[in-house]
Amino acid sequence: MKKEKGFRDVFTIDTLPKKMRKFENGIVNLDISTGSGTHWVCYYNDPQSDFVEYFDPFGVEHSITIPNGNYMISELNEEIEDHFNGKSPIIFDVYQARSRFIIKLDKGFTIDFEGGNLHEILGFESKVYDQPKQRGKYIADISKGIDDIFIHCDLITSLYNEGTSDILYLFSPLNPPGSMIVINEINPLFEEVNRNDYIDSVRMYITDQDDNIIDLNHQRVIYKLVLD
Repeated sequence: MKKEKGFRDVFTIDTLPKKMRKFENGIVNLDISTGSGTHWVCYYNDPQSDFVEYFDPFGVEHSITIPNGNYMISELNEEIEDHFNGKSPIIFDVYQARSRFIIKLDKGFTIDFEGGNLHEILGFESKVYDQPKQRGKYIADISKGIDDIFIHCDLITSLYNEGTSDILYLFSPLNPPGSMIVINEINPLFEEVNRNDYIDSVRMYITDQDDNIIDLNHQRVIYKLVLD
């Protein structure tokens, strides 16, 4: 870069020279010198103009991989913020009235949803978004179609489904998009054990309304079973 005609140096925002030379150009990080670094721009001083032009780093792509896990909207934003080592140019929010996600982009940034399936979960189309604020076209499906959650236990024969079920408890999540599933305090419901001999094992599992096993993404689940 130092061979570039007029190139002066690389600066942070607080170390820029007070007086610029004719045809001077350089690179600036918009963080201070003691910071961790944020957005990079370049500038050019044209003596024929009474202002200095600056440019975003056109064409620079950031491929962001979200690790496996269960995320609230705030935690998703934290992951993206960590990628940029500071203030993120991409922020997700929620439009509660219509259960849609919102993308907020800093000037000069776009987000490409043409690869992967994150856009399906968040309710966006498979395309590039480039406007400062955009709302998802579809209702967010952060629960992946799970409307009801059933907790099963093979030690009981419950009253659900006319007494032919091993469902111990069921509930319908009412949490808004972008938040974790929260279960309010459960009123204990005691069922008779369907075994008369000794118990050498217990199987408990969780399904959705279509009896599909719910993938909890390797998250730890703790069951507390009270036998009286």
